[in-house]
Amino acid sequence: MELPPVQLAGLAIQEAPDVMLFVDAGWIIRFTNCQVTAGFGYASEELVVLGIERLVLERVRQRRMARRSEYLAHMRVRAMSTGLAGYVVRHHGTEFPVEIQLSLIKNGTEALVAAAIRDASDREHVAADLNAPLEDMQSLCKMSMQLMKVTDLSTIVGEILDAIVTLQAADFGEIQLRDPETGALQLVMQRGFSASFLDCFASIDSGNESAYGRSLSSGERVVIKDVQPDSEYLPFRAIAAQEGYRAVQFARIRGLDGVPIGILSTHFRQPHRPSERELQLTDLYMHLAATLIARGRADEAARAARDLANRANQAKSRFLATASHDLRQPLQTIALLNGVLRRTMRDEESGQALFQQEQAIGAMARLLNALLDISKLESGAVRPELGDFAVATLFEELRRDFAGIAAGKGLSFDIETCRCCVHSDPSLIEQVLRNLVANAIKYTLRGRVTLNCHVVSDSNIRIDVLDTGIGIPEEKLGYIYDEFYQIGVGSNSARDSYGLGLSIVKRIADLLGLKLEVRSQVGTGSCFSVLLPPAQGPVALASPRSGESGPLAQSPERRRTLKLLLVEDDPGVQDATRMLLKVAGYDVTAVSSLMDALAAACTGVDLLVTDYHLAGGETGTQVIAALRNTLGTSLKTVLVTGDTSSVIRELPCDQNLRVASKPLHAEELLRLLQSLMVADNPPDVSETNSAAFEASARPTL
Repeated sequence: MELPPVQLAGLAIQEAPDVMLFVDAGWIIRFTNCQVTAGFGYASEELVVLGIERLVLERVRQRRMARRSEYLAHMRVRAMSTGLAGYVVRHHGTEFPVEIQLSLIKNGTEALVAAAIRDASDREHVAADLNAPLEDMQSLCKMSMQLMKVTDLSTIVGEILDAIVTLQAADFGEIQLRDPETGALQLVMQRGFSASFLDCFASIDSGNESAYGRSLSSGERVVIKDVQPDSEYLPFRAIAAQEGYRAVQFARIRGLDGVPIGILSTHFRQPHRPSERELQLTDLYMHLAATLIARGRADEAARAARDLANRANQAKSRFLATASHDLRQPLQTIALLNGVLRRTMRDEESGQALFQQEQAIGAMARLLNALLDISKLESGAVRPELGDFAVATLFEELRRDFAGIAAGKGLSFDIETCRCCVHSDPSLIEQVLRNLVANAIKYTLRGRVTLNCHVVSDSNIRIDVLDTGIGIPEEKLGYIYDEFYQIGVGSNSARDSYGLGLSIVKRIADLLGLKLEVRSQVGTGSCFSVLLPPAQGPVALASPRSGESGPLAQSPERRRTLKLLLVEDDPGVQDATRMLLKVAGYDVTAVSSLMDALAAACTGVDLLVTDYHLAGGETGTQVIAALRNTLGTSLKTVLVTGDTSSVIRELPCDQNLRVASKPLHAEELLRLLQSLMVADNPPDVSETNSAAFEASARPTL
């Protein structure tokens, strides 16, 4: 006898471990197995009456109905591994996850759908446990990527602490780092603690018996599930009760070298022990913290070093600004007084003494200028101002200044015609060439010094300074740019220079990114070359500064009638200059400020001698502009400054202006005044010419 399909299925599935439901084409339950009661809480007959909709969550019921119709149109076997998954509701209303396998049973024209329903709660828990470490690693990786962009140590420590407090669901947290010098633990970050607690634990001796000290010294994690019954926490129970925590966890932070650098602690209001997962992840955060703290401390040390270097450079710059003016002032006074004495003392013995004094003053001035130049280059006070200029302009300056010096030694100073134009800082290149030419004249006993330039390539123009001097041994070439190094001069020997010229040349070349070359042969001579880039555009040839040479004859009678205004704020320099000019026959009025100069000019002024740096931030260029505007004439002026290159660079071409650098010798000052008096000049001064003197020059070499 053949049994109906339902009876056959029922006999086979009663003992199945999963809930089994059989429904017809109208999704009416026809049969269930006994597992439905244990799984859903319904009796089999009860569920048949209530219908399958009772098991479906109300919020997804409509969607499930649509899927059911789709399945009936295309009925097929759907395995549990690829079948439906979702949630169903038990008799008492609780939801739980399930997996569903659908199968088709046919008997003639009748078709039933068999649904095997399996509780997936355990599988979901397993999946959650498997996903948790992945999520933890993702969170840790995300945080590390974020903190790698942060350089502030307090921000790094705060982010780490917040992450661990959140991970452990702690109520309080703190990080204490070990002071490298004292070894004590210092509180650097906290969350949730009161001021009284922080006062107690702001600094902790790493060797004490607290949980902090125990964790640091033992290297083991200290977890106290409940501080009340813990005998070792007895000294701190009152603090715990006052603060309101019952459980604590302490983890040591190891440095990258394994040496402990701090402690992290979390505190809980209720008795509690973090899970193993939480503790393991805390250890990973501690390793990240150690890495980031080491980097943060290194960054802080680097910033501190940079700040210290910047402060040192600023102090050095302030010193240089002061030294450029104040250190030259005493030399200026002595040099001018030397000139006064030479004009008032007539005996031969005094004259010889004054000559020796003048030589010593000159040596001191050269050394001071070289030392200040070196210091400015070292401190970064020199800022190149690049531009296009004609080499011939520099060559003419050098011809004027060195031709007489070379002739005095019986040497020829040959300058070859040069039509090249280059791109660099003209004042700094002039300083380089001056030092090279001075060095060549110094070490050449007979013959000549030659200055020339050549186009080497499309990107290089070479300027050569050649001499027929003593030459440099090959083994000494590596030392010639060192400070205070001189060929053939011992450390205790008498010297007329100090071996700083070539050192300044090398530093300027490095500053400008230029290449220096030297070729030398002992007994034959040397050739120093500097390679420069060509000009970037057309260059107009500049006229050489006028008035530096020419006839100086002028009668003493006329000179005595000239009214000279002296503007100098240093009392010593002012007195020495006034005495010199008075002895030289000028009618001198000495003042110390712009306002006093304007008042004195009301009685008439023929000549002006002014210092560049004056008290109260006033400058000599402001004095020149104001007096020329007031008098309506291009007043003949000598401007005295310690910033020679910058002043000369910024001032307009003016045949009624002479610029002199400190310390200024008496003879040079008088020669400049005399040259002004023989120069032809227009009677009026334009507004543009006067305004040009109001610009302040930048400090440089």
